[in-house]
Amino acid sequence: MSQYDLIVIGTGITGLAAARQAAKEGLVTAMLEERFFGGLIVNINELEGEVEGSGSDVAAGMMREAAKLGVKNITARASAVARSGEALVVSTDTGELRARSVIIAAGARLKALGVPGEAEFEENGVSHCADCDGPFYKGQDVVVVGGGDSAVQEALVLADFAKHVHLVHRGDALTARPALAGRIAAHANISVHSNSDLEAILGEGSLTSVRVRTGTDTRELACAGVFPYIGLDPAGECAPPSIARDAGGALVTDANLQTGLPGVFAAGAVRSGYGGLLTHAIAEGTAAAQSAAAHCRGSAASG
Repeated sequence: MSQYDLIVIGTGITGLAAARQAAKEGLVTAMLEERFFGGLIVNINELEGEVEGSGSDVAAGMMREAAKLGVKNITARASAVARSGEALVVSTDTGELRARSVIIAAGARLKALGVPGEAEFEENGVSHCADCDGPFYKGQDVVVVGGGDSAVQEALVLADFAKHVHLVHRGDALTARPALAGRIAAHANISVHSNSDLEAILGEGSLTSVRVRTGTDTRELACAGVFPYIGLDPAGECAPPSIARDAGGALVTDANLQTGLPGVFAAGAVRSGYGGLLTHAIAEGTAAAQSAAAHCRGSAASG
């Protein structure tokens, strides 16, 4: 059973920032990821805000930094975290790992619409990456579901490829940042459907339309693709049941990002109170690593 000072669960931007900082703090660090590093950000070709470049390039750069600092990258799925004496044990599908501290930075997954046809057309008309799949819908109509930053960003990307983009959302007004939402007006091929719910995704063999309800009115919108962006579900399943969650399932921490289990920290989209911006992800990962380092130094001194 391998022993580390710190195990970081998740290699999205938060996890990469945590692993990088932990190595700088002198901690023997491993990071766990079941699939690919970078998280949801790798689907974004052009980042907006203080961090510039493509999501994949930013993630790759941080991954290289962590590797150069000696962080071990382990391909495994973390299933549980538990205390065993003075150590924390992380159970994975490839075995158990021991550490003095753990940072859960498992991020979040896109929420499903939960409507008929969604599962049937997943990756065959239902997509979660406009940058990746937009070119496949050149000259066709598509539907984006959601009214926040991600939904509006995807609609703007798709407008460069699709014949027409229908942006369907439940609210009276978009919740995206005003500067972002304001860009929709410059695209004549984007229509916003407010106070509307997507009720079903339709087609036989291939996706052909969606059924949308606005008040008491139900209608079908012809389309070839659907892009749902209605929010995120925190991916904190590996955390012990004893750790408090908020109403949305995100892990509750104190001001130092420590959960109710000493030595176990949470940061990023898995944590209650996370701000949601890329700069917040980097800041929280860095802060969690600093808190983990202080915990390790304290436990070493007491031992």
